[in-house]
Amino acid sequence: MTIDRFAVSQEGSCLQVGTLRNAAPADVPAIHAMTQIAYAGYRDRLPYSSLWQETEADVAQELAAGIIVLCETAGQIGGSVRCQVRNDVAACQPFVYVHRLAVLPQYQRQGIGRQLMQAVEAFAQEHQVNWVRLEYRLAQPENALFYDRLGYHMGETSRFFADGSPRSRWMFKQISLP
Repeated sequence: MTIDRFAVSQEGSCLQVGTLRNAAPADVPAIHAMTQIAYAGYRDRLPYSSLWQETEADVAQELAAGIIVLCETAGQIGGSVRCQVRNDVAACQPFVYVHRLAVLPQYQRQGIGRQLMQAVEAFAQEHQVNWVRLEYRLAQPENALFYDRLGYHMGETSRFFADGSPRSRWMFKQISLP
């Protein structure tokens, strides 16, 4: 992926610029720390999430399996998204799986999440994969609204709690290939 610069927000007359780039192994500690901070406000809503046990080694494993796109702004990693090509065995087709879209609280609602998801869709096109899939937690209905605005559609329930109640659902988007 090429490095891409874009406007993040406007504060008075000063326009902040963010840079998108693919992560390198040296970025893993910063990605891990940023993700923990970005999700900290959801700890009460997501006490069961594997995020709270995630280690730097887990992040490194995800980087080795796909890519992690970073947004750097004001000299720090302000957001990231992890993705990889997977195969839907039942449907006999590949898809790009999106995982842990995270944006630091001070950079939320400034277009970074949208830019990161556009980078995921570009990754899908580069790999000739025309489906992007992700899971959203039902405890975070605002995420479903965010993805809906980006053109993602609701899919089936993907995970359940031990009592049988739904925990998360798939969302998906078909990507046009060049």
